[in-house]
Amino acid sequence: MDEDKKRDAAENAADEIKKDNVTEPVSEENVKQNEGSEENKENTENAEKKEGKPDIKVIDGKGKAKKKKVKPPKKASNIKKIKAFSPNKKNIKKFVKANRTSLIALVAIVVLLVIAFVFNSNNIIKIGEKQVMFSKEYSMSSKADFYVSGDNIFYVSKDGMLFLDEKGETLWSDTFTMSAPYMLSDGGYVAVADSNSKTINVYDRTGRIYQIATAGPITTFAINPIGCCAVVCKVEDDYRVDVYSNTGETMFEGSRASKDGIPIGIDVSDDGTILSMTLVDYNDIKIKSSVLFYYTTRAEAQATESSDGLVSAIEVPDAIAAIVRFLPDNHCIVASDTSMMNIDCSTRNSFNKKWEITFDNYVTAFDIVNNKYVAVAYGEALDISDEAAMAEENTVHWYNMNGRETGSAKADDRITDISSSDKGTIITVDKEFIAYNYRGSELWRYTAVQNVTGMQFYDSVDRVILVTPTKMQLLDVKRGVTMEEETEEDMNGAEETTAETTNETTAEAQTQ
Repeated sequence: MDEDKKRDAAENAADEIKKDNVTEPVSEENVKQNEGSEENKENTENAEKKEGKPDIKVIDGKGKAKKKKVKPPKKASNIKKIKAFSPNKKNIKKFVKANRTSLIALVAIVVLLVIAFVFNSNNIIKIGEKQVMFSKEYSMSSKADFYVSGDNIFYVSKDGMLFLDEKGETLWSDTFTMSAPYMLSDGGYVAVADSNSKTINVYDRTGRIYQIATAGPITTFAINPIGCCAVVCKVEDDYRVDVYSNTGETMFEGSRASKDGIPIGIDVSDDGTILSMTLVDYNDIKIKSSVLFYYTTRAEAQATESSDGLVSAIEVPDAIAAIVRFLPDNHCIVASDTSMMNIDCSTRNSFNKKWEITFDNYVTAFDIVNNKYVAVAYGEALDISDEAAMAEENTVHWYNMNGRETGSAKADDRITDISSSDKGTIITVDKEFIAYNYRGSELWRYTAVQNVTGMQFYDSVDRVILVTPTKMQLLDVKRGVTMEEETEEDMNGAEETTAETTNETTAEAQTQ
């Protein structure tokens, strides 16, 4: 029964559709109605499009046509809805907060690029009179030399000694006459001797504290940080060794026959109790060196097996041991042209070699850095077939007091001098001076035009003393850059520019 009703309903629906599809005669009234219906249809379609509803008609079971809503597809979970960015203050704050890390990274990159550009284009600066804090001029024949002690400067010449403050003003002076004064220093003390003379003057920050008169021409000497002075002089064919206290009293006397070798290096321990001296023997076909250690006090010297207080001797074959330097802990660094060693002298009557480093290159320069590191400059390879040694030519290496290398740097040419302090190390390569720290990181470099005989740190990494044959200057330098000394052309060009600017300004003023 139900099936019949459904069948009848379907037939009726079909008849209704047929009636709707029957074509009626065309009249003006029908045309107007059709036009109205077309307008209504367009309006309906536009409204439906605005509402976002699809225009789909479906016939239901009762034979009536109805519109069915079609649901849009589900939004993917990983797709975020994009909103238009309105550049107002609130939105900008939200954007910055949401992207802070990315913005910081972007800004950092831009800053680094700008710095790199500026550095690469302006990393060479001119150093002239504007950077000079003060200057001392003297004649080329004066043989001037300088040593920095704190904020003060010991200034020696053939006419005497001056002690300067940070402004270049003289705090005190001492007059003498020397043909070629040579100054050594340690801590707050300096000792000055003339070439082939028999006199040494010892000074501290207050002035001259004592004078030494030797029995023969002085061949070498040393000063320690408490003012004790060791001197070697030649008496006839042999050598005499004396050690003086910081009051000028004789602490030790000794002699060495010339057949044992020529004394070259000498030093006194920081507490003044031990003397170290190197002898180089040229008598045999092969050169050999020895390092001798003496107690300077009579009580300790008498307790040794030797009558002259000799407590230890170390042989250095096939080398010239030219340098001995004591450290505050009574260890002694001994350097030759082929090796370096650390001798432990802290144990009474038992001096032992702590470590030794053998070099494959000749040593061209050497210095102790703040009693914590040793700076060594390598020259030519001992064996020209050694490729590794050839690669190390013209390099400087830093070692700590355990013999471990802490850094190195390569120079463009032979390193002829090293000057060190607690501020760092300055190496000399022809007319170029390069400053490093003990890890081999470059601090700055300075290229001189004139003949510069020396450069050393003053009271910071950024201030140095520059010494020439005719003047000494205290300069401000800049870390991280390459500096060049101003030439006469640079100075003349600056003067011409200043003159042109002055003339233009004057002309404008007259015109107005």
